Amino acid sequence: MAEAGYKQLLSYKLSNIAFLIGWEFVPLYYHKYEDHRQRDQIKQALRSNKQNIVEGSSERSLSSKLKLYDVAKSSGMEALEDFEDILKLENLPRWDKNDARLIKLRQAIENYPPHPSNPSIPPTISSIKAVLGIKTEGLGGREGIEGIVNYLIDVLVREGYLLDKQINAVEGKHEREGGYSENLLKKRLAYKYKNKD
Repeated sequence: MAEAGYKQLLSYKLSNIAFLIGWEFVPLYYHKYEDHRQRDQIKQALRSNKQNIVEGSSERSLSSKLKLYDVAKSSGMEALEDFEDILKLENLPRWDKNDARLIKLRQAIENYPPHPSNPSIPPTISSIKAVLGIKTEGLGGREGIEGIVNYLIDVLVREGYLLDKQINAVEGKHEREGGYSENLLKKRLAYKYKNKD
């Protein structure tokens, strides 16, 4: 059976990686009782990011599709800001997009760029630590937090870029072809005109 169309979208694939790693990371990092609101907010932003791509890709109405993709983008940017805050609060560096560690993580987890002899590995904290050679337990100390958070930021930045492209494409289609309701009205009027006798 063929996968649903949204599962072929690169934006969805990246949002799913961010969701899986983020949902594992956030409760371990924000583990104190007083952190529960922060923990819940980030998890919900990651879920909203992914789920709105799913819902948006299934929408027939272009205006509804645009709204849902926009919510997905906003949710992803909210989570991105939270992860950037972790780096600031922990006084950890933000990696450049061409950092060798990020390239290594993209290749191992996403199989990007594609390499036939290197199938992707599951997106987990353990897989990130393994790729980076971190042997410490749990999150892997400061080195592990730095690697996990920088990879999450990288994934969300690239996904946001792809969502912008999707939004622009849908806006272009809406301008050229009109919206769903508008097209239904045109069909109805054409039907009435054709069958007016």
